[in-house]
Amino acid sequence: MLTWPALLLAPLLALTEQSIVYALSTPTCQTQREAYLHGVPIVFIAVTLLFTAMAWGEARRLRRDGLAEPHADGDRRALRRYFVAWIAVGAGALSSLVVAALWVPQSVLSPCAG
Repeated sequence: MLTWPALLLAPLLALTEQSIVYALSTPTCQTQREAYLHGVPIVFIAVTLLFTAMAWGEARRLRRDGLAEPHADGDRRALRRYFVAWIAVGAGALSSLVVAALWVPQSVLSPCAG
């Protein structure tokens, strides 16, 4: 169960962060306070990294418990859970990278330019 936030919510958080920053750009330009624009990505990066860490911990737990190898009886449910856990780690890490990459031009360029 610890893999689903990284698999589903982390990519949605990356899109949500972009929408919130876009919506805050006009009020930020009017008040000349850019702290809001830098606070939003920090919070979203922290949350997506938390989801990624949860999925990574679940993947490591499954490997430690020996559920990463298929059993002789043909039950592949544990192997599937291990695979989904590592896909969730990748999705969460990629979502964190997307939020960080969207923050770079936002920190370099002014929201009032143009």
